[in-house]
Amino acid sequence: MSKKYWFPTVFILILFLQLPPAVNAEENRYTIVIEESFYTVAPENREEFLRVYRTRLFPFWQEMKKLGITVDDYRMYSQRIHTVKPLWTYKTVVKFKNYAAIDEWLRIRDTVYRKLFPGEGSYKEPRKIIDSISGNHWDEFIREIPLD
Repeated sequence: MSKKYWFPTVFILILFLQLPPAVNAEENRYTIVIEESFYTVAPENREEFLRVYRTRLFPFWQEMKKLGITVDDYRMYSQRIHTVKPLWTYKTVVKFKNYAAIDEWLRIRDTVYRKLFPGEGSYKEPRKIIDSISGNHWDEFIREIPLD
C-alpha cells in the first residue's frame, strides 16, 4: 500500500473500532433466528395436541430461555378467522439468540428434556406424538428486518 493511502486507511480502521455499542446492538438485531412451525390438526386431535404442548414442550422451551438459548417466550397461535381455507391450525414461534444457539440447542436438548422429565425418553418422544396427530407440519426460519 502506498504512503498516500496508508493514513486514511488507518484512520478509518480506528474510527470503525471505536463505534459506539449502539452500532453493535443494531447488528445484533439481525442475528436473532425466528423459527415458525405450522401444524394442521384435525378437530378430534386438537385437545391432545395442546396437552402435549402445554405439559411437555412448553416447559422444555421455558428451560431453553433460562439457559439463554432463546431470547423470548415460546409462543403458540391459532387463526381467528380462516380467510381462504385452514392452511394451518396452530403455529409456534421460538426466537433463537443466533445460529450458534440453534447448534447448542441441538446438542443439549435431550439432556435438558431428560432432566425435566426423568424416565420419559428424549425430546423426540413428545415430537413423535405431535407428528402422529398432525396432518401436516412445516417449519420456516425467518429473520426480522428492523425498519427503524
